[in-house]
Amino acid sequence: MRAGMVLEALAGNFSISLLVIKLYAGFDQDVPVELGRLCRRVTIIQPPAAQKPGGESLSSLASRWIGPLAAYHRTPFDVVHVFRLATLSQARPILLNRASRAELHLDLDDIESTTHRRLAELYRSNGEMARAQFEESEARRCQTAEEEAFQQMDRIYVCSEHDQAQVESRSRARVCVLPNAVRFPASSPVSGVEQGFRFLFIGTLGYYPNEDAALYLCREIVPRIRQQISCLVGFDIVGIGASQKLRAIAGEAGVTVLGPVRSVDACYKSAAAVVVPLRAAGGTRIKILEAFSYQRPVVSTSIGAEGLAARDEQEILIADTPGVFAGACLRLMTNSGLREHLSKNAFDLASRSYSLDALRRVIAAL
Repeated sequence: MRAGMVLEALAGNFSISLLVIKLYAGFDQDVPVELGRLCRRVTIIQPPAAQKPGGESLSSLASRWIGPLAAYHRTPFDVVHVFRLATLSQARPILLNRASRAELHLDLDDIESTTHRRLAELYRSNGEMARAQFEESEARRCQTAEEEAFQQMDRIYVCSEHDQAQVESRSRARVCVLPNAVRFPASSPVSGVEQGFRFLFIGTLGYYPNEDAALYLCREIVPRIRQQISCLVGFDIVGIGASQKLRAIAGEAGVTVLGPVRSVDACYKSAAAVVVPLRAAGGTRIKILEAFSYQRPVVSTSIGAEGLAARDEQEILIADTPGVFAGACLRLMTNSGLREHLSKNAFDLASRSYSLDALRRVIAAL
């Protein structure tokens, strides 16, 4: 979502050529029409595979792209804006080694070495030592890549002042805060609290921090809520990639796993509040900003709300233990004034600082 929103904001000031390198599984279609219309050209290519003994070299792979990338090499770009560290490593041999010197901008939705270290800690706390060791090795690899990249860039974008402070101490580049942004719904659906209070958790469930958060919700938080209140309360988990383990534990806890949905509008319509019980993360959570845009009160861990300008008890409720988290949920269930207070303040904050217009203002100022 960040890449698309930044592209849309950049298109207000620049003529865009979009080069997509298919790094992630599941990219099996063209760029969305709405984004393609913002660009003067769009090119989609497969990434160069890691060189294997006897296999095709990186330079040979790049040479096969002369045709598709000829227009890029002929264009005197003012800026090459690279989204994510992984893309930079793939793009360098095919795009950045140019005779003409464009400014190089790196857009980081998180600091990957930090995120991998947090993942290692989370795996370790859950007793998954082999995966913890793998994440530690990934953290070291990303640290090395960051140290090299941070000395090559002219500008680095991060999504929060928290990340800015970390990167500035390691980089010669100008480090700028380019906040995450969400598209606001045409209208916020009215919550049907009278039909039973429902909590919503949304995330890509194949991503381990989201699966851990969903399991933490089912195992530690939901039982505490149900022990303390007799009225009807429901919990919905939405997102692609739910494991059989998660579905089984959610079923035991009476939590509904809806899986992927075509639109989240109906999910927010039935939800009275949103929960974000993350115990590891990086960047800033778009899921919280989305909840703000739908005017739903949010309960989150500190790490879930990290980097956002949301204040405890003003725009959000922060809770870092199962008991406190359950207590915050119970407060929302029993206090309509608190729900309205948080929802209004959060919506105002998101409108000021995390909307497309806010993103455009930042880019125009830079």
